[in-house]
Amino acid sequence: MCTTAPGQHDGVILFRGITFTREDMGVSDGFDLDGRVSDRGDAQTCRKADFTSSDGRMGIDNQISQLLPIIEEQTGGLRLDDVLQTAIDNGQLLIAIELLGVDDPMNDPCVTVRLRPVAGTPLLGTDGRVLPGQTFDLEPEGEVTTVEGATLTDGVLELGPAPVALPVQILDARFTLHVEDSRIRLVRADDGTWQGVLGGGISVDEMIMVAQGLTIPSDLMGAVMLVLRTYADLARDAEGDCQAISATLAVDGVTAFLYE
Repeated sequence: MCTTAPGQHDGVILFRGITFTREDMGVSDGFDLDGRVSDRGDAQTCRKADFTSSDGRMGIDNQISQLLPIIEEQTGGLRLDDVLQTAIDNGQLLIAIELLGVDDPMNDPCVTVRLRPVAGTPLLGTDGRVLPGQTFDLEPEGEVTTVEGATLTDGVLELGPAPVALPVQILDARFTLHVEDSRIRLVRADDGTWQGVLGGGISVDEMIMVAQGLTIPSDLMGAVMLVLRTYADLARDAEGDCQAISATLAVDGVTAFLYE
């Protein structure tokens, strides 16, 4: 694995938009997390069929897209995407990616990425979106993920597989979500913004923690927990049960600065 030292083109990407990638007629953006193209007969994925990406890639793992309508129905139609966006705009859910050791901002085969929560109250533009170029504080108690060996190719940042810690704010619940074997692909646009996807596996236990942070009636939580385990498709154990659910998030980033 390559190692890097900070270079002159280091930068910071702030996630100003995070949404769950939805499935439509078997099509979903994301990643092939397990290296398999599975149908409903594949025991290795606990008989969960994969999706196909919009550009024709097969084997896309994103079972959480099947769960979202069920969870949102139990919360009275509350869309999780809206909850996440409100938390970002209020400064409750701010995640930044630091790029370290960048020799060329468009093409570099060896970049270190540091993903971390940051603090501050973002300024919003007339379109209601977080403005680029703002400065944020480090979150002193936030969990930091450092990944070496990321690449920049024609302005496309790619990294993984690697474990990533995501700070999550859902209504009054605040916790860290650990995404295993994560992949990130971000494309840099001409205006300096970044768009892409983050995918990985989330343990069923942590997904249950997410559900408990929502306004789901207590008498329905047992059914929700059963459904979560039913849709698991990764991390198959010795008993043949999958212990993690594949998930993909679409992210929208802007340049930012960090005050240490």
